[in-house]
Amino acid sequence: MNLKVQIGLKSQIEALLLLGGEDIKLKELSKFFNISQGKLVEILLELKEERKGTGINIEIDGENIYLVTNPLCGEIVNSFFNQETKPKKLSPAALETLSIIAYHQPITKSEIEAIRGVSVDRIIQNIEEKKFIRNCGKKESIGRPNLYEVTDKFLGYLGINSVEELPDYAKIKEKINGRNEN
Repeated sequence: MNLKVQIGLKSQIEALLLLGGEDIKLKELSKFFNISQGKLVEILLELKEERKGTGINIEIDGENIYLVTNPLCGEIVNSFFNQETKPKKLSPAALETLSIIAYHQPITKSEIEAIRGVSVDRIIQNIEEKKFIRNCGKKESIGRPNLYEVTDKFLGYLGINSVEELPDYAKIKEKINGRNEN
C-alpha cells in the first residue's frame, strides 16, 4: 500500500529550511519549486509572519534563508542548556551605532560615522557578526556603499518585535534639548 501524503508548499519549504541550515539559497529554492523568486519571497514573508509568535523564526538574509530560534526565547534556551557564559553585553559604542541604524535605516557606514563623529569599521563588523545588522543593499550614489538595517535578532535582544516599538526619537530629542536649555 503506497500512501502519498499531500503537503502544502509552505510546509515543504519549512522542512527544507530545517534540514538545510544556512546553506539554502533563494535562487535554489525558486528553481527547485519552479516558482519565481518574487513568489518565493512572498511565501517566505507569509511564513515568517506566521512563525513570529513561535519558538522558531525564519530569517531572510540577502540570498540565504534559514531557521533561527526566536530571540525572545534566548533566556530560556540559555537556561535550559546551562551555558556557563552569558551572552556578552554590547558596548556603549555598539549600542549607539545600533540605535543610529535602527532610527535611520537603511543607512551607510559613512552616514553613521557622520552622526557619531568617529570611525565605525570595527563596530559594524562586530554587530554584523552577531547578526544584529545586515547589509540590505547598495545606495545609488558614488561608490555604491552598503546600506545597513537592524535584524529581528537585534529587536529580540531589545525585547521588541519591530522598529515601530522603539521610543519616538523626535520626542526624546525634544526632551533632551529642552533640558539642555534650562
